[in-house]
Amino acid sequence: MKSKFAKFIDGTVGACLIFFAAVAVMRYYTTLQLAVFCAAAITACACLLLKLFGKKKEQALRLSAAADGMFFDFLFADDGAPAKLLHAGLKAKNPAAKIRGKGVYLNGTAAFCCFGTPPDKKNAARFIAKAKHYGASKIVILSKAPPLSTVDVDGITVKTVYGDDVYKLFASLNALPKKQYEQKRKSRRAALYGAFGKDKIIRYAILSASMFAVSVLNGYSVITFACACACAALAAVSVALSLSTAIKNRKDKQRD
Repeated sequence: MKSKFAKFIDGTVGACLIFFAAVAVMRYYTTLQLAVFCAAAITACACLLLKLFGKKKEQALRLSAAADGMFFDFLFADDGAPAKLLHAGLKAKNPAAKIRGKGVYLNGTAAFCCFGTPPDKKNAARFIAKAKHYGASKIVILSKAPPLSTVDVDGITVKTVYGDDVYKLFASLNALPKKQYEQKRKSRRAALYGAFGKDKIIRYAILSASMFAVSVLNGYSVITFACACACAALAAVSVALSLSTAIKNRKDKQRD
């Protein structure tokens, strides 16, 4: 998730760029006062729309962060802990749920947890053999990442649930593990990458080129040219941070 600093940079800089660009374009067709009024309205509408879309994205990021936290907690538990918690959660809703080894069985369906590494054909084959031994014809593999490969067996249905969906399942069953350790928080320097990350270089560059094009179309408008320079400066800062990080990582590898 983005830091508060990154959100502040994205919000203020983005709003200013939209406002100044709108003023420059509207000023070409009307008076300065009317151009400022129209630009303020356009900026307010744009910020409102971005806020609405941003909330959905932020909710998705929070869900992913919660899922990562759950898988992190399972790292410190024994291998059978996920199945035990899943069984306890299912049994509270349906007493017919049973646990056999590291599998949970209910109404002909067997569920297995594979959180260490993405499941492959070997894992799938082993789960199928265990499920068939206890009379299950449907298998659900719960994993952190998508499966590398699977096995197709006649009469057996295999489904893989991974990532955020696994967290939703455990949370709905009140089967989340106890939190014993906290992940190390990012440093202040790391927070800068929310606004000046490597992925932002192209965005700032395209925005700078777009602003410069608008400036040319409006007779080299000073406002849009200043916006283009500001975007170019943000792109330059992003490039500098990315290069410094790459150089530092290379030096660390050489030392090792």
